[in-house]
Amino acid sequence: ETPPAHPKKKIHRHKTALVRREISKPVKTLLELGQLRRGESFFDYGCGYGGDVEAIRRLGHESGGWDPVHAPDSTKQTADVVNLGFVLNVIEDPAERVEALLDAWKLSRRALLVSTLIAGQEAYDDIRTFGDGVITSRDTFQKFFDPAEIQSLIEDTLHTEAVPVGLGIYLVFRDTADLHDFLASRSRRFIDWESLS
Repeated sequence: ETPPAHPKKKIHRHKTALVRREISKPVKTLLELGQLRRGESFFDYGCGYGGDVEAIRRLGHESGGWDPVHAPDSTKQTADVVNLGFVLNVIEDPAERVEALLDAWKLSRRALLVSTLIAGQEAYDDIRTFGDGVITSRDTFQKFFDPAEIQSLIEDTLHTEAVPVGLGIYLVFRDTADLHDFLASRSRRFIDWESLS
């Protein structure tokens, strides 16, 4: 008699969504860098409970979000800036990660903000290896990317440069002129003439 086949591990992606009391680090970084300009729209791809969507709306921007579990009836819509925040690291299928990245990119008119967990940020007591990541005690999947690995995934998939703007946070511009303007603005040094005199 053959032993019973092990059922495929059920992964609960919906349990990874966080209830946020403040704007997420990637979106805060986007705002600090001045990359959500006055009058621009924002779309959160994989918005979870929608904390960032609400915060950006309160700042006066047209803001929407979609999530396969928490906001499945929302429509995916184009926006000037699309956020793909901590989505790729909860998808256990590498091919599906590429699909999500391409889908989010298609929706972005000016820039795509991508963020993932980075190797070294693992803070789970009880984890089991699964595919190229781990299963947590809550049966959620997490992939901790090496910075070079996530940058390569973005650049190889979208065929354009991804600019690191924080730990595990990347900005991808649709137009190379925007990319060059952004890089130039970051390389200008701020000189505090008061302290020098």
